Amino acid sequence: MKQLLLTSIIVFCLVMVASGQTDTYKDYKVVYSQGFNKESSTSDFEFSDASKWLISKNGKPGKTLKCLGKGDYENMHEGPSVVAVLKDYELKDFVVEMDVVQNGKDFSLLDFCIFFDIKDKNNYCYAQIASKADKKSHNVFAVSSDRPKRIGTVYEEGIIWQMNEWQHIRMERNTSAKSIKVYFDGELVLEVADDMSAGGHIGFGSSHSALKIDNFKVSAPFFESNTKTIF
Repeated sequence: MKQLLLTSIIVFCLVMVASGQTDTYKDYKVVYSQGFNKESSTSDFEFSDASKWLISKNGKPGKTLKCLGKGDYENMHEGPSVVAVLKDYELKDFVVEMDVVQNGKDFSLLDFCIFFDIKDKNNYCYAQIASKADKKSHNVFAVSSDRPKRIGTVYEEGIIWQMNEWQHIRMERNTSAKSIKVYFDGELVLEVADDMSAGGHIGFGSSHSALKIDNFKVSAPFFESNTKTIF
């Protein structure tokens, strides 16, 4: 009887959690998705160095967007230099998902960044998931014409990147709940209180890693169209 009661409680909790997640994002619709199967797919993005991005084979499935690593662009505020910005879309609340594979050199710091609230190349925020955690890595950061300012507390450890294996990344940004959550292969790896509610363009990139991105999807309750350029 005790075992049955415990099982029932666990099932009930799981249902409530799932229900809560559904309610939170029930008004979100897919506003953009990209499988990178055409050469023209890159035209939807603005790059910090376009020569380092191309459509490549061996996606998940089909083709993929490939980044060759750090290019000629140098971020004057010491933020990530490998950046792809989704054109035309300004977002405040959103869920963004994609598959990512690290396929370059196995550096001591492997990372992937999701950019948001992008106003221009000097004012933006980003969530970085990295192979090591310290004051400058594996956190959420804000750049306002200065060096990146860490938003969350320092984590004890980073994540484990499996070289040449696809891994799924999901970020949830909910300004009404003042919440930013980042999941890595279904596991919550970053969570910070979010008092920033300006909104802006979104994107992805890295500090210097060579990688591939596929199945990029953005869901949101609404978005605004803005054709301004960033770089």
